[in-house]
Amino acid sequence: MTQRTRTREADDDISDLLSDIDGDGEQRTGGSESRRSRAKKRVGNLFSVRYFGLATVVLTVAMFFGGVIPFIGSLAGLVAMFAVSFVLGALTSDSKVAETALAGAIAGGLTFALKHIVALTVGGFPIAAIGIISGLLVAGLGAYFGGDLRDGLTREI
Repeated sequence: MTQRTRTREADDDISDLLSDIDGDGEQRTGGSESRRSRAKKRVGNLFSVRYFGLATVVLTVAMFFGGVIPFIGSLAGLVAMFAVSFVLGALTSDSKVAETALAGAIAGGLTFALKHIVALTVGGFPIAAIGIISGLLVAGLGAYFGGDLRDGLTREI
């Protein structure tokens, strides 16, 4: 009989250990949250769809209207995109570099495709890749530097 008690205690210790690994402190079978809801929370913390949508719209508008300047339109559009993503990075409390960079890639590709439609039809995807890659890099760097500025201003010395 004592041997059965030991194995039950060992099983209880293992289930406690597994629940600690889960991170919620709840046992897998008796927890109030399902695996799906925990996965949604984890993914929700990694990538914010609302922020991504907002950043896509704002960065597309910034690149399109920033690129209206004659002769240096594309460069001015990228500068406008960097400035807007810098402000977005400085204003958000969490690091949203991935969302901003992906939104910048979409905004850069879309704006480049609309402005250079003739080159796009002749050159194809390699021409569109210029806008996508430049938007990704510029928006990602802008959000990173904006977040870095925010962290530097809010951190105690």
